Parts: sequence; C-alpha cells; structure tokens
Amino acid sequence: MQGMLLHGRGRRVSQEDGGDQKLVKLDDFEGELDEQWQDIKGQKVLDKNSGEIGTVEEVYVYEDASAVHLLKVSGEERSFLLPVDAITNVTDEGVAVEQAGEVLQTSPEFDSEEVPDTETSRAAYEHYGYPDQLNIG
Repeated sequence: MQGMLLHGRGRRVSQEDGGDQKLVKLDDFEGELDEQWQDIKGQKVLDKNSGEIGTVEEVYVYEDASAVHLLKVSGEERSFLLPVDAITNVTDEGVAVEQAGEVLQTSPEFDSEEVPDTETSRAAYEHYGYPDQLNIG
C-alpha cells in the first residue's frame, strides 16, 4: 500500500509503508530537480534577519520523488543539517530560512561525509519543529 506525503513546501512524495527512503547526494542524483537547486552548493545561508549563518556544503535528495530533503550547512565552527521545509527563498543573494540565527546555531552537529541516516534526518527535522515527511510511519 502506498501513501502520499507532502514534502518540500507541498511537493508530493510517494512512500511505501515500512520501506526506507533513499537519500542521495546531489552529485549522485541522476534525475531532474527544479533549477533553483542545481547550483545551490556554495550559496550563503541567511537567517530570518538576513544574517549569514554559513554556506551550503551538500544537498541530499530523496531519489524516488526527485525532491530535495536536507541541506548540509557549514558554519564558522561546525556543520549541521537544514530541512528543506525551513527554506523560504533561494535567490542569487543566498538561501533564506524562516528561523533566527540562534535556532540554526543550536541545531545538531553533522560532520559526516555520508548521507544522513533515518535517525539523523529525523533529529534535524525535530530541532526545527517540522515533521520529517520521509520518516512518518
């Protein structure tokens, strides 16, 4: 039985009950994404007050639905994951998010070069107060 989940600001994501969702790095993704995601790596990440928090280091894509799920952000002292649901806009100026800098700076650290596992993804979403659409069961 398949369920449909909303992901990435209204994008529908297909999920098979009980199955793991496959996240891949943007460089390993062979599908198509909206243009705004193509060159996002290296962009500034800006909090709700336009303060620079860090830069986008990696993009994690839910492969089956061609939907961005998480960004890895490198700040001055550490790296962390940012759910796509937190993003309000992507422009030439950077990636704008709806949270204040304090929320971003206290998010769980993520220094791995690997794709985040289910628990790590869920923890990132919980920190920002969003349900992790790929891990609702």
